Amino acid sequence: MEYLLKNGKNVVIRKPEPEDAESIINVMSIADTETLFLARNPGEFSTPVKREREIITNILNDNDVEWFVAVYENKVIGQCSVGLVRRSARYRHRAEVAFVILKEYWNLGIGGKMMEECIKWCKEKGVTQMELDVVKDNDKAIKMYRDFGFEITGTISKALHYQDGTYADEYIMIKNI
Repeated sequence: MEYLLKNGKNVVIRKPEPEDAESIINVMSIADTETLFLARNPGEFSTPVKREREIITNILNDNDVEWFVAVYENKVIGQCSVGLVRRSARYRHRAEVAFVILKEYWNLGIGGKMMEECIKWCKEKGVTQMELDVVKDNDKAIKMYRDFGFEITGTISKALHYQDGTYADEYIMIKNI
């Protein structure tokens, strides 16, 4: 789906293709160096291209997960995923979401457009509760999630342990659809 952004340019939010594997690896590797809000230290994302292609193919064939890439000026600059928390019947109403956008493209509205696609997928799948974890200090992301109706329902103390020995708490946020 093509969307108009705040800067007047367009972004395409679409499913990844196996040919996107190198671009996705590049996004993840760069993003890990740009912020402390992600789950990995720089250099920890080390999926080989061949394996990334297999992952893309597997997810494209999985009805319980959806994956989107953000393409801006013909370049993959972000990704998000949404999928069932667990596949057993008692959990099929719950899905988790996760986002990564290169810092250069923050504040253009790309995360919001990806969220729209995730919400649409959840509605199509009969999901009634979306969930995510977000670093407590990630004010911009928290604001976006709140704008979409997510509420803070708990805190995970010391959820992330950084290389310098410090910790970061995460909020658990939930949106009922």
